[in-house]
Amino acid sequence: MSKSENAIVLKAGGRAMECIGTVRLTPEAEKVVRRLKAKTGLPIRQIVSDIIVQAENLITIETEED
Repeated sequence: MSKSENAIVLKAGGRAMECIGTVRLTPEAEKVVRRLKAKTGLPIRQIVSDIIVQAENLITIETEED
């Protein structure tokens, strides 16, 4: 699989993370996260946290005024 310029990087074997808050995933998102966990061996909270932090600058927010 080729790595895109805007790829989200999950670093296996990295730091331990604090757990703050709770998020409920849709069934589709849960399947994706479980596949990533199986591939990386990372804890789910780390996978989801890394994705959110790395994706922030890729997100465009549209309002009703747009």
